Amino acid sequence: MSFFHWVREGVRQAVVLGFADAIEDVGTRSRDEDFGASLAQSLRERLAVSAEPTVIESTGAGKGRRRLGRSLEAMQKAA
Repeated sequence: MSFFHWVREGVRQAVVLGFADAIEDVGTRSRDEDFGASLAQSLRERLAVSAEPTVIESTGAGKGRRRLGRSLEAMQKAA
């Protein structure tokens, strides 16, 4: 399985699951029924913002800035 095939399958699965969730929330309607109000109410409920702010706690794994490679000074010293 190639990377792009994996991405396509993931996107396809997300769309299908989202569609299934929408049908579950709104319900099935006949062809003549308008489901706009039900869909709008469902979206309002799902997109409601909570009053409590999200707080991200630091893990304290490292103090300060962590370097991912050698600095120019370290490379010049090694040469």
